Amino acid sequence: MARARFQEGTLGIEGKGPTAHYFTRFRVYNVNGGSKRKQVTIGLVSRLSKREANKRKAEIIAEQTSQLPKALAAQKGEMTFENFYRERFLVMKSSWGEPHRESFTYVMDRFVLPKFGTLAIGTIDKVMVQGRLNSLTPAYSKSTIKHVRTKMVEVFEEALEQEFINRNPASRTSIPSGAREPEQPILSEAQLIGIIDRLTDAKDKAIFLTGTFCAMRTSEIFGLSWSKFCESDEEGQSFFMVNQIAYRGQRYKRTKNDASKSRVPIGARTLAAMLQWKKESPDTSPDALIFPSTNKNGRARKGAPMSPGTWLQKKIHPIAKKLEVPFKVNFRATRRTASSMVQEHGAALATAQSFLRHASPHTTASVYSKPIPESVKVAVNGYEDRVYAARPKPTALRRVK
Repeated sequence: MARARFQEGTLGIEGKGPTAHYFTRFRVYNVNGGSKRKQVTIGLVSRLSKREANKRKAEIIAEQTSQLPKALAAQKGEMTFENFYRERFLVMKSSWGEPHRESFTYVMDRFVLPKFGTLAIGTIDKVMVQGRLNSLTPAYSKSTIKHVRTKMVEVFEEALEQEFINRNPASRTSIPSGAREPEQPILSEAQLIGIIDRLTDAKDKAIFLTGTFCAMRTSEIFGLSWSKFCESDEEGQSFFMVNQIAYRGQRYKRTKNDASKSRVPIGARTLAAMLQWKKESPDTSPDALIFPSTNKNGRARKGAPMSPGTWLQKKIHPIAKKLEVPFKVNFRATRRTASSMVQEHGAALATAQSFLRHASPHTTASVYSKPIPESVKVAVNGYEDRVYAARPKPTALRRVK
């Protein structure tokens, strides 16, 4: 009978104009455990504020069920921000994927809860939220501060929906003008070919070329199975089918967004690297991952997804350091590099968007039948050609007299 004791009911509006009125719906339980839904009219919208309607709703429920709801609106505002976030916000986000949940939790734990966690949620106002955003300047970039603001808006919006607060104190805040621009380094053609030429292992080269010239996200690269590698004898017709990812050692049958689900064209040099790795790979069965963990250290099961961070740290970062690349090379940097270079050499913005598979409002309903635009194939091959053309020319030998 817990639902009977602690229900709060819902508040709604019926009708339009002068006849619009508030109503509440709730359940009335009988001694046998059964229930029926009941609706009661509260009063005209023109004569009652929402606060008055909520108060009347609580009185009606108390009268009809012979008990008070669990918490009245005035009491709700006394719950601490952290308790609301953990007990009433996160439980509503069961549809979130693990990457998004982890990212959201990190921002809240790092930037928001230390400041507001112990405060009653009803006491936090717009000035306090703006003050917190201002305090992050200039130590953090606009991108980071935007993430902090967006997540606070979302939590407070849920609190508003659950009637813990009367307005969202974060909705009309702004990003401080003093926030620094985010660092978004890109690689030069010489740096890219320098890394490529120093990768001697077939698997390592295939990974880096796939990430670089196919402009894939990290989770997409390490989530590829051999069934997603569609090779063709016809020039320019080979592609990867991206419709799954790998994250934290697990495989997921989804992608970041609908636009990410697509055929990704494979350039000639990347195809050659893939075919070489296919010859050497111990397992090329359709469901096997193209780049699986070898489990040499015993920390992951054999055949599970690789750890991208560990691979980059062991295989790419030492090479990048020798080449004096002034930042940590990862697949975010290679995606930015791809976007920048294809546009610098004449590709339209739409071509770059298709190449990187960024989200757009015009997502094709059928992923598998969506063709790869010819402009994207040209951009991919042109990108490969320019990088390989940056390879240093061998010095001519001079005969010593």
